[in-house]
Amino acid sequence: PFVPSGFPVELYSLTGKSGAQMRATVLEFGPVLLSKILGLNETQAGVMSVIFKYADDSKLALVDLNDLKKVISYLSEGPGAAEIKENYGTISTSTSGTILRKIVSVEQQGLAKIFGEPSFDIGDLFNRIDGKGVISLLNISDVQNQPVLFSTFLLSLLAEIFYTMPEAGDLDKPKLVFFFDEAHLLFKDSPKA
Repeated sequence: PFVPSGFPVELYSLTGKSGAQMRATVLEFGPVLLSKILGLNETQAGVMSVIFKYADDSKLALVDLNDLKKVISYLSEGPGAAEIKENYGTISTSTSGTILRKIVSVEQQGLAKIFGEPSFDIGDLFNRIDGKGVISLLNISDVQNQPVLFSTFLLSLLAEIFYTMPEAGDLDKPKLVFFFDEAHLLFKDSPKA
């Protein structure tokens, strides 16, 4: 017969106000998800891809938004602009200015906190206490008025799980179970592919 029992719970938050802080580096988000958060148009998103490619080729760590702003400024003006012209093309100052303004807008909303180190380790989702799995709850009450941020962070988390976890086939017991409330937010405004 069924016997109810309690399980340990960990609360997480994207801002750190209502649970343990969940973070990801700018590099882990990547240009596509970051462009979505910033609301960039196709041209601006293309420039963001160039910036990430340059950072990757140059072995630059893009940890937080300050790192990203410095790279954008470097590549759009002065010696950086001349350096990338042949291999990556030019970045207009108007496009870089627009991207920088959108980053500042995100910072003013207090959302810069989600970018940084230490990054959330998905291994924490598999914690056990006294043999019981830990229930991890992501409290979004402090970012509920920013569904793009919430959905993009979850897509980033799902991508990390997909790329990190090995294929295991059909197991007798699952290693991880996800429940999404408001799951439609994950795919709203996403390409059909």
